[in-house]
Amino acid sequence: MFVVQNYVSKRASAMYNSFLKFINEHQLIQPTDRVVLAVSGGLDSVVMTHLFFRAGFAFGIAHVNFGLRGAESDADEQLVRELAEQFDVPFHSVQFDTDRLAAEQRKSIQVLARELRYAWFDKVAREQGYSLIATAHHQNDVLETLLLNLARGTGLTGLRSIPVRQGNIIRPMWGLSRMAIKDYAVDGDLTWRDDRSNDEDKYNRNKIRHHIVPVLEKLNPNLLQTLAHTLERLRAADSLVDESVRVSGQACVRQEGLFWNIDLDKLHRESEWAFRLSEWLKPFGFSYAQSREVAQVVGKPDRGQVFRSSTHGVWHDRNGLVVAPLVVELDFTLPLPDPQAGTLTLPDGRQFVWQTYDRPPNLTLHTDPTVALLDADQLTCPLRIRRWQEGDRFQPLNMTGHKMVSNLLNDRKVSMPERARTAVFESAEGIAWVVGHRLAHSARVTDETRRVFECRLE
Repeated sequence: MFVVQNYVSKRASAMYNSFLKFINEHQLIQPTDRVVLAVSGGLDSVVMTHLFFRAGFAFGIAHVNFGLRGAESDADEQLVRELAEQFDVPFHSVQFDTDRLAAEQRKSIQVLARELRYAWFDKVAREQGYSLIATAHHQNDVLETLLLNLARGTGLTGLRSIPVRQGNIIRPMWGLSRMAIKDYAVDGDLTWRDDRSNDEDKYNRNKIRHHIVPVLEKLNPNLLQTLAHTLERLRAADSLVDESVRVSGQACVRQEGLFWNIDLDKLHRESEWAFRLSEWLKPFGFSYAQSREVAQVVGKPDRGQVFRSSTHGVWHDRNGLVVAPLVVELDFTLPLPDPQAGTLTLPDGRQFVWQTYDRPPNLTLHTDPTVALLDADQLTCPLRIRRWQEGDRFQPLNMTGHKMVSNLLNDRKVSMPERARTAVFESAEGIAWVVGHRLAHSARVTDETRRVFECRLE
């Protein structure tokens, strides 16, 4: 049975005041906010629920039953349901077959549980009109996460550990220790559920909690108090680094459509340029180790290297470093379903649009490289657009001989990623247009042209 009472112990009152002070200092909750609390039934989240009720905040409770501990998981859910009934607040719950989903998705249970939990909390907040989601992370969680990130390998951002606020997710217990939370629960005669897995060394976080933190606390009995000051300085340092990286990125990185060009001359004039490069490449899915590999080839005479993340590539060519989506490398061949008019979407999102019409008396030839006017009667079906290939050759406009498409691109100093997505439009007779670069002489519009085939790349 839960007990709701006025806490009279000094340490309980002190902790409650610290809780309110922390929320006010960080402006976590406004009077108009409705907050959904992530409550597992464990010590931390049960205490958070009591603190919210005592403070008079508007809140509801959300609970995720992962089904990992059988009847114990169901008992957790029942306790949280009773807690919501006692405080007369909305209760939201969901159950997942976590073992099955983890096996199907080939993910660790911990990773999947986190993804499921936060996705569902976000869904509840959106559908039920909550402005904030509150989790019960506290000082010990922050310390353990910092050490875990350090053990795995991290930069400044990882050392900042768990943020006080992240979007609409708040951590109002961030400034409290596990010991203070337990003292509060004991003084208030609160009831909670213990997860026995927290006592085992099965998970890395538990190993840090049971074996590493106690040693650190012996070295520094005020470890948690000094942690807050350390994190404050780390956050300030990280903000300064972010600002410096952002400003230098504006000077060195230029976006052109799908491509981001990194000026190597300007890059080399920056201090700690290899680190800056790694930060610029991070949003494109490159790890720090991959960025170091890129940095090792920068400035060397050998060109042509391509480095790939799961979504993007970095090309090292005569123009410096070029970042582009890997979609530019996709091979494709798309037939034109109707030679009269239509639109095709290429793999990188560009659209190939065409139409056939009688030649007007005042026809003006385009200078726009993305538009081609061809003699429709010189094009024999099937018509198609495809990515160019090594060995492709054609007779360029106003030339008597044939030329390799690769040599044309070389002559025009086309960057490697741009080459990777260069397309050719062809009929049964061969290439009629190296798209965006050169028409074929045989497909040109002449004085005898009666029908015009106009195509463009948008």
